[in-house]
Amino acid sequence: MKTEQLELARIRKIFNEKYGELSENEIQKEILLSQKITNLKLEKIRSNTSNIVWFLIVIPTIFGFIAAILMS
Repeated sequence: MKTEQLELARIRKIFNEKYGELSENEIQKEILLSQKITNLKLEKIRSNTSNIVWFLIVIPTIFGFIAAILMS
């Protein structure tokens, strides 16, 4: 608990040093940039998840159906 508070205090100090003198407009631009970066990362994760689903579930299922048809 104590170490978490110390870590948060350190993060707050760094944050205040970096953003303390910015105007509201500049802060809003920083937030917008942060959200844009987050959205790009989430889109990449979504794309990778889609690829994993195709390779681990859909493609083996199709091969299974083809194998079942060929064996019968």
